[in-house]
Amino acid sequence: MNSSEEIGWKIPTFIVLAVIIFWALSGVILYSYDQRGTFGDMFGAINSLFSGLAFAGVIFAIILQKRELSLQRKELELTRDELKGQKKEMELQNKTLLKQSFENTFFQLLNLQQDIINSIDLVDRNNQNAVTTGRDCIKVFYERLQKRWKLNQSEDNDGTELERINKVYLNFYEDHQAEIGHYFRSIYHIIKLVDESTVENKRLYTNLVRAQLSSYELSLLFYNCLSDLGKENFKPYIEKYALFKNLPKNLLLNPHEHEGLYADSAF
Repeated sequence: MNSSEEIGWKIPTFIVLAVIIFWALSGVILYSYDQRGTFGDMFGAINSLFSGLAFAGVIFAIILQKRELSLQRKELELTRDELKGQKKEMELQNKTLLKQSFENTFFQLLNLQQDIINSIDLVDRNNQNAVTTGRDCIKVFYERLQKRWKLNQSEDNDGTELERINKVYLNFYEDHQAEIGHYFRSIYHIIKLVDESTVENKRLYTNLVRAQLSSYELSLLFYNCLSDLGKENFKPYIEKYALFKNLPKNLLLNPHEHEGLYADSAF
């Protein structure tokens, strides 16, 4: 039996017993008097006694009500605390589920990126039996871009360095779009997925993407993002997540001038 139950039974029982005892005592006292004239005055005293007991009962009822209200408030506080705990737990569960969903998509795209690389093949025009596959093709693409750049240097000195890069790269891309177009779009969407996600440590995932890229891949990506194909959407991600941190500067077509075309944060 708890304290509220004890208050609910003991005090009323005590009051009832006290009333009965006082009633009995008052009867004995009344009948012991010889003078009947004081009989009515004695009933007046008893009425005062019962009035006092009634008042005490009202006070007791108020105390009980106050205690009940206090218990209700405590129960409400416990309920609110429990609901807050459940809400926090649900938020953590949702956060975990969102992270798991993101990581599943992220690693699927990363695997797809590797499949795209592995599916690239180039056949030597002079020797049909000589086939270059996978990442080795990226080096071939870089060498072709490098050759176009040197040829342009000797033929065209007009425009700014950035305009020349754009012109050379777009011509290069037009000839190799079938092989590398899907490749660059895939990398872009992986980085975009990370950037728009709710995961806390986004650098962890962009670093994983960067770790998958070879030096020649980074070099091609460098010029892709300076051209009209990537300067608006992709280049900001490069600078935000330092995707060129591992880029060998000696692979740039013109290291002295081209490195400054990106913010320092890109490196």
